[in-house]
Amino acid sequence: MGNCIKLAITGGIGSGKSVASHIMEVMGVPVYDCDRRAKELMVTDTVIIKGLTRMFGCECYNEDGSLNKTYVASRIFTDDDNIKRVNSLVHPVVKRDFEEWAACKDVPVVAVETAVLYESGIIESVDKVLVVWADKETCIRRTIARSGMSRNQVISRMQKQMSSDEMLLLSDYSLYNDKDKPLLPGIKALLDELQS
Repeated sequence: MGNCIKLAITGGIGSGKSVASHIMEVMGVPVYDCDRRAKELMVTDTVIIKGLTRMFGCECYNEDGSLNKTYVASRIFTDDDNIKRVNSLVHPVVKRDFEEWAACKDVPVVAVETAVLYESGIIESVDKVLVVWADKETCIRRTIARSGMSRNQVISRMQKQMSSDEMLLLSDYSLYNDKDKPLLPGIKALLDELQS
């Protein structure tokens, strides 16, 4: 167990990496979702709970133990240093959690979906990297439709992420995800190659 190929699925906001991940799951590939798991770990992992409380006080958590998202967001997203401090607390825990999860899988390939592959250190835990990408306007349109963010908010978020060009240079595989070209054939070909 745990000798599977670990494939990272990454891409910028609105690129369609979650769609690619979902297709892989439907095709039988276990997928670790870093965003979803990080949210769970923020309320279950003692290292994160103690660290956040030390940084920003007991107000980080509600009486029922849930994360006080409004308060935490107000502390994190107003200060770049606070973003770095929280990331340096959360990313190593998520990385370790992914490694433990992957070690228990008895399948040829597992995948990990993350927008911050390099920044989080997860790159050290994977064998191959798939970048899902689309042109900037398509990504902006998708994100506005999905999230309700304004165009300026989406562009601001994009500017904080690694560019598609940078990701493509560092990847083993890429899938262009526009509305005309289906992702399924590319994912099937990729999985066939990885599993052979």
